[in-house]
Amino acid sequence: MFRRLYLRFKSVLPEPVREALSVLNQRFFARSTIRRKYGSWFDVDWRKKFRTLSEDEWKRAYDEVWSHHDNRCVEETDEEMILAALGERGTVVDVGSGSGTLAIRLAREGFRVTGLDVSNVALRQAAERARQAGVTIDWQQGFIEHLPFGDKSFDYVTCCHTLEHVKDLEKSVAELKRIARKKVIVLTPKQKFRLYAENYHTQFFESKDNLIRVFGLRRFECKEIDCIDHSNEFQGKAFFYVGNLDS
Repeated sequence: MFRRLYLRFKSVLPEPVREALSVLNQRFFARSTIRRKYGSWFDVDWRKKFRTLSEDEWKRAYDEVWSHHDNRCVEETDEEMILAALGERGTVVDVGSGSGTLAIRLAREGFRVTGLDVSNVALRQAAERARQAGVTIDWQQGFIEHLPFGDKSFDYVTCCHTLEHVKDLEKSVAELKRIARKKVIVLTPKQKFRLYAENYHTQFFESKDNLIRVFGLRRFECKEIDCIDHSNEFQGKAFFYVGNLDS
């Protein structure tokens, strides 16, 4: 509750004031605060080193995240937007599926779903949740930069609160477009770069133009949404992008 009130308060402040508060926090408090909150498993210097990490190191880091932290970001309101954007039922791959919240909802709604994540710990959690929900989902481990699927393998690709975590943004976007027949749906935070933060974000989207430009599709919709009052992991402003690939 306090965090949501603080975020709402910051959102109405003038931009120079918000920026000054962030600079002070980064300079004096952020690094030590994060280390006290999460302990030794959290790599507070992630943004300094992520480009040098091997795939095995990357997987181990995210296995640690999912072993220690419930990192569910997709809310029911997000699911409703995604379902409305998808429209007719078909095949869908949820890239960066985490513990399976969105993938399970899509399966319940009649989609044929594949869920992919880099973390085997997250995939085990997702598989157990899907079993309890009574839905069938094909779970696969992999990296977004080289997805283990053929060209145009799925009608739809969803990628929610994942694109901000990748090592190579352009390669990741190219892969999302490669495997989709109809639509790519992306949900990602509206953020400026901060060296120290309570996440492993590596890509930062300050405006809708950042997403529009990197996808380079002629037919798309992109809007800013307010998630400050969400109850799960992510609270803040975000961008909701729907790119159309079919002619």
